[in-house]
Amino acid sequence: MESLLASLNQCNEHAPANRYYEHLIGTEWNAFLESTIFDEVLKQESIPSGVKDEELLHLAIGCLLAFMQHNFLGPREKSYPKPEPEILAQLKSDGEELNVNVVRAECLLVCKKIFNHLTTDCDAESTPSSVCVRLWNQRYLLIHQRCLDDLTHTLYEQFNTNAAALEAALTDEPKIVQIEHYLEIFLGFVQFKRITKSAAWLQKLETISGVTLSVEGVLGVRTKFQQNALPQLTLRLQGFNELGLPDATETHGHVTLPSILKLEDEVRLEKVKYLNEQENEDIQLPALIQNMVLGKMYYLYVSQPKEQLTLEELQPYITSLVYQRFGPWVTRVATLFLNATTEATHKRTVDRSLRQIEELVRQLDASADEAALPPIADRLSMAFSSWLISGWQMKEKLADVMVSLGLVKGALEIYQQVESWERVIDCYTVLEMRHLAANIIEQLIERNGPSVRLYCMLGDATDNVDCYRQAWELSRETSASAQRHWGNYYFVRKDYGSAIEHLRRSIEINCLQEPTLLRLGYAALQLERWEEAAHAYRLYTSFESHGFEPWNNLAKAYIKLGEKPRAHMVLQEALKCNYGSWMVWENFLLVSVDTRNIEDALNAYERLLGLKERYYDRQVLDIVVCAIVTEEKDADGISCARLRKKAIKLLGHACAQQPNNGYLYELAAELEDTDLLKRCQKLQNAYRGYTQSNSQWSNVPETCLTVVNLCVRLCEYSLRAFTEGKTESDRFIALRSQLSSARLTGQACVRSASSAAWPDCVEPLGTLVDLVDKLTTELKQAMGQQ
Repeated sequence: MESLLASLNQCNEHAPANRYYEHLIGTEWNAFLESTIFDEVLKQESIPSGVKDEELLHLAIGCLLAFMQHNFLGPREKSYPKPEPEILAQLKSDGEELNVNVVRAECLLVCKKIFNHLTTDCDAESTPSSVCVRLWNQRYLLIHQRCLDDLTHTLYEQFNTNAAALEAALTDEPKIVQIEHYLEIFLGFVQFKRITKSAAWLQKLETISGVTLSVEGVLGVRTKFQQNALPQLTLRLQGFNELGLPDATETHGHVTLPSILKLEDEVRLEKVKYLNEQENEDIQLPALIQNMVLGKMYYLYVSQPKEQLTLEELQPYITSLVYQRFGPWVTRVATLFLNATTEATHKRTVDRSLRQIEELVRQLDASADEAALPPIADRLSMAFSSWLISGWQMKEKLADVMVSLGLVKGALEIYQQVESWERVIDCYTVLEMRHLAANIIEQLIERNGPSVRLYCMLGDATDNVDCYRQAWELSRETSASAQRHWGNYYFVRKDYGSAIEHLRRSIEINCLQEPTLLRLGYAALQLERWEEAAHAYRLYTSFESHGFEPWNNLAKAYIKLGEKPRAHMVLQEALKCNYGSWMVWENFLLVSVDTRNIEDALNAYERLLGLKERYYDRQVLDIVVCAIVTEEKDADGISCARLRKKAIKLLGHACAQQPNNGYLYELAAELEDTDLLKRCQKLQNAYRGYTQSNSQWSNVPETCLTVVNLCVRLCEYSLRAFTEGKTESDRFIALRSQLSSARLTGQACVRSASSAAWPDCVEPLGTLVDLVDKLTTELKQAMGQQ
């Protein structure tokens, strides 16, 4: 054990704190696991007195690395003893239990106890020892979370607090150390699916490193018979040469990496071939930069919808990593796993996906005596700044791909091996043998004893609500999973009232269940329980602001509760997430009008004109124009008159889209308070719109009255403009032309409206006749003056 402690002592240095374990060999873990201190920490409720913190830290680090080998990295032992129930109970978090495939759980429990003790006593000052404690505590938290089937709020809060403390403690560390630790924090937020936080840490990482990663289109071909080159995405990295990092040949030249298997397709090329030969060269990157590329790649995968366009965007990142000649072993495994995951969605690449995952599973399951495979020291190198994948997760993905190829029975065996009972039930359902799933689960309960998870799965397989009740009672009313399964049972049957009761209880135990929060909110909306819906969506958006639908639904709940100002603010957040959704913009428009945020209403209407062809909402425009003309105060107490030019521009855009909409021109004319000539011209266009869009306008009394009144205003403003604007010769000519147009329009309106003889039009028609006579007189006088 002394040799291992000596190497672990390097954790109190700066850069070696990340890489000292590269020089360890797997067999030395036993020295920790068989030590007296290990046994005392494991069995006692509190940390034994008299043990130095440094020795405890060494023990925790050794246990964590051993745990990683047996669960995430391999090589593995032939068999493992089953974890003791007391140990599993102490590792529960917010009612969530460890995955049933976890082995050596005692190592994780020792880590938990020691880091709880060390972080309590950790000084606030940024010293090497405090940096080391916080760093390894963060690594433990992320490993613990990876061993749970669901995210938990407690672990996330601990991680978030630790990340803030670690960031503050890193200020005096060397730049390369800061970059690597920032990368680990960034990957942690990605693991917890906190997209907003992840984006912020990605920005911090790029700022401190000076390295930017982007993709751009370059002409190339991707099939063997493609004649015309098309733009293909390729990765661009800038700024990494300035860091002076050693080549991967120097740091990892001895590591045997798993390689990407041949595609063996008659049509597709192994990778994109670019017209520019320089683009076809695989740029070799330092190990740390490879992990930065990997981190950005998984961030994009987690944060975006799993659509074909997103998978295309990932490809240049994957290609840049799988063709690196040297680098961290775990980075290559994570890259190949994601590549196989994306390729499983396409018929021409799904075969390689299956073979690739089979090879990765073989490497993880290999025993330590297989000389051809990398030893544990090579597998551990830079593992924490990479993306760890558990052995059971790898096998589940293998079975998923087999199902997509129709190999259901083979997949079923793997699902049973890793005890993925949800998928076992799915497979038996496909095979029309669903009852067998229940039989297997019942046999497991008889053989191994009851468990919360098995009762939940039995309930899913048999649709028996009593199973969920038994699971809940077995957990002593602490299992979020039991309540979640119980609630989902009612949810899929649209019994939303019962579903809400159980989903709410599950959230009270572990609030970091995003799908459960969404279901709770949806069920509350269906029953019009607006307070419940608002609570669910508010909690969801407090964890993750990425995604417009929860924001939109939260706004709907606030509107129904009569809290429109809050709905207005919430919809602003929804628009940040999806700037192109016309439905959200329309909701924002209506709420902005209701809350007197007139400028926001104008912006929303302008955006809707771009998103929806010929968008039109007369009521909204009436309110907005009235507020501006009457100089009403908006929500901030400022006069809406300042928005006149903005509204004129908006109506100009709307009129261009709908040139025959006379009412739009009428509203635009209302806003022209200083230039009477422009007002008259818009009224003229309004008359043209009304009459050209409806040749029978005079046959309907309402339409006839509208047009006659419009002509009255046109003639009145034309007379005013002419009599008030005779001073400039150019303007005089324009005004005289407008006067003539107004007279002709008035005469035409009188002829058409008089033939209909509607009683309501008699008085305005008389006014219009008088105005036409005045226009004629003014024109004669103007002609005589020339």
